[in-house]
Amino acid sequence: MKIISGGQTGVDRAALDVALSLGVTGGGWCPAGRLAEDGIIPAHYPLEELSGGGYLQRTEKNVEAADGTVVFHSGILRGGSKATADFCAERGKPCLVLDASRTSNAEAAMQLVQFVRANGLTVLNVAGPRASEWPSGHQFVAATLTAFLAAEAPSLSFVIPAHNEEHELAETLVAIRRAAEASQQSFEMIVVDDASTDATAAIAREFGARVVAVNRRQIAAVRNAGARVARGAVLFFVDADTRIAPGHVTAGLAALAAGCAGGSARVAIDSGVAFWARVFIRAFCAIYFAIGLGVGAFIFTRRESFETVGGFDEQFFAGEEVYLTLALKKLGRFKILREPIVTSARKVRMHSPRFVLTQSFSIVLGGKGALRNRQKLDLWYDGKRERRAT
Repeated sequence: MKIISGGQTGVDRAALDVALSLGVTGGGWCPAGRLAEDGIIPAHYPLEELSGGGYLQRTEKNVEAADGTVVFHSGILRGGSKATADFCAERGKPCLVLDASRTSNAEAAMQLVQFVRANGLTVLNVAGPRASEWPSGHQFVAATLTAFLAAEAPSLSFVIPAHNEEHELAETLVAIRRAAEASQQSFEMIVVDDASTDATAAIAREFGARVVAVNRRQIAAVRNAGARVARGAVLFFVDADTRIAPGHVTAGLAALAAGCAGGSARVAIDSGVAFWARVFIRAFCAIYFAIGLGVGAFIFTRRESFETVGGFDEQFFAGEEVYLTLALKKLGRFKILREPIVTSARKVRMHSPRFVLTQSFSIVLGGKGALRNRQKLDLWYDGKRERRAT
């Protein structure tokens, strides 16, 4: 769901304030000069400015940009609010008019839920009187939209950390969507774009993901950033170079329903890997999964459990999944799914055997200290990426 408005005081600002506070994508068009009745619209509102035109042109633009519009008012529908409803009627756009003098916040929220679902809306335009015309409008609309978004919150949130993943991300998102849809649960995909300089963000949006931009270059912090804006009760963390199947979601949900605190899955690597690398990876995985640790490429847990343990420990630049696993195990069982995820083996394809083995054993021997120093973790942070064959 994306919420747009024109940025005016009152109803428009309430819509954008709620979107910003809940991590929902917001936007819309505003008049040239970012004009509003209180002066210049503050810069933190993510609005596009018309090159020319005022309030009426802005209203028309937002009606056209949205899949449907909700018009809030109190009493007689007049002025710009009536013009908005008229624009919708002229263009055949779905429009819901809510009179605050005749309905409660809860009733208005339920009507809005039904309106959005009936019309299959993904972009909702919110309009209504400015603050001087309806002083209590901001409060009413904010409460209604908050209740509406709570009712519309997805059951599952997929958090995908990404740094320059234009060659891997699309396939990953397609696989996630297929797996999520098979579960018959509502879901959202959140790509946390960590200082990418390629088309990562554009690809994420193209495939239906919400994009959160950060500049951390630390995987634990990036995953946590996605979890903070996620709205689902269940969190799935999936790396941008990893393919999951429907069984990973359904089995993960079954494990949580059976009382597990979290879980992960076994790992299969993609093709094109040297013999030495396959032997090394199989040996590592045999030991790793024997002691019941989760891989960062795929971890699932309930939001409540994730928040209880404090999320991924941001003192670590690698191995953060180990410490999350150990923390979750204190809350309950940690399930390793037998069906393997498929993840990229590009690290061993792009580096020499000596480099991979040296990095790996230095971490084992160096313990936590080695995991706190990004300069010693080039295998994860050198930024190298494979270009897919075309």
